[in-house]
Amino acid sequence: MRRPPEQRLTRKGFTLIELMVVIAIIAILSSILLPNFVKARSQGRLAGCKTNLRNLASAIESYSADNANRYPSSLNVLTPGHISIIPTCPSAGKNAPYLNSYAARSNPDGYSLMCGGSHHGELNLPDNYPQFIPAIGGLVERPP
Repeated sequence: MRRPPEQRLTRKGFTLIELMVVIAIIAILSSILLPNFVKARSQGRLAGCKTNLRNLASAIESYSADNANRYPSSLNVLTPGHISIIPTCPSAGKNAPYLNSYAARSNPDGYSLMCGGSHHGELNLPDNYPQFIPAIGGLVERPP
């Protein structure tokens, strides 16, 4: 004997096809959005690196003002009097690329400071960028 339609058991849930469609939509959206997130994260690290270079340049200028307008021979002499710690590039991890890329000269007195290596390669920037060169007005905003 057949049951009337009101008494039939109804199953609640999703079919396999419906679940596969939802998973496919999520996969398509994530493949579109993921590169944008990676680029935004890389640009944030680059902005952090530029800020670190500006802070180091301020500490170098402070050292120069305290030492007869002479720039330090290395960044290590800046601590602890002019800066608490030597920062590292956010893209470089625990390495300290600024220590290896600082160059001071005495005649004429000046210095250059840059992010050593290719830590910002995901943005297709050249090695040793960004740079802080006071002789040309400070932070180089565009790669050479």
